[in-house]
Amino acid sequence: MSMTTTVAKSLDSEAAGSRVRQTPKSIATHQRIIEAAIRCFLDIGYHRTTTSEIAKQARVTRGAVQYYFPTTPEVLRATVDHIIQHFTAEYLAATANVAHEGREGLDQGIDALWHAAHSPLWTAWKELEAAARTDAELASIMGPAKAAFAARWEQTAKDLYGSFLVADPVKFEMGRHLAWQFLQALASSRFAPSAEDNDVKVRLLTEFKVLMRQYWGLTG
Repeated sequence: MSMTTTVAKSLDSEAAGSRVRQTPKSIATHQRIIEAAIRCFLDIGYHRTTTSEIAKQARVTRGAVQYYFPTTPEVLRATVDHIIQHFTAEYLAATANVAHEGREGLDQGIDALWHAAHSPLWTAWKELEAAARTDAELASIMGPAKAAFAARWEQTAKDLYGSFLVADPVKFEMGRHLAWQFLQALASSRFAPSAEDNDVKVRLLTEFKVLMRQYWGLTG
């Protein structure tokens, strides 16, 4: 099936506006179908994902998927919004009980980003981005969705690490992009021999923290 849609509304709004009666069971099934779509993107890829595959993953009938999501765009709309909301929630949870300023805050912030770069939700999002390169309809959807996601991600960083923002807004903006792009690249890299892959990444992550401390003048 063609996985096309418009930019997501919130999942709560989507559920509230659904023609399906909202009961605990229906809400749980709705959520299970969305999570199944994400697993399909991860396991078999966007282009091979079908209603039947989603139904199989969700352990419901194909008819049930179509009942909750009468059109393919509705499945994707809810899925994209789920990724944005839950990825951000995961990151906030990872940073809930850590320092948000100074050297400790910087190191712990990098650790939280490193965790986020390994999230299956982020992998699913990148799969959608990649698929959009060869799918014009999906590209028209993912463009605005990426902009909305980026704005939410930026605001989250500002809310959490406002002390760095106040210290130097330009350095904050460049630094957060540098950290996120580097950590994504490192997470997806593979070093040979494979047995040493994790050790190499740990060493690079440690060195990156040193460099970022120097960037912010936190070398003491």
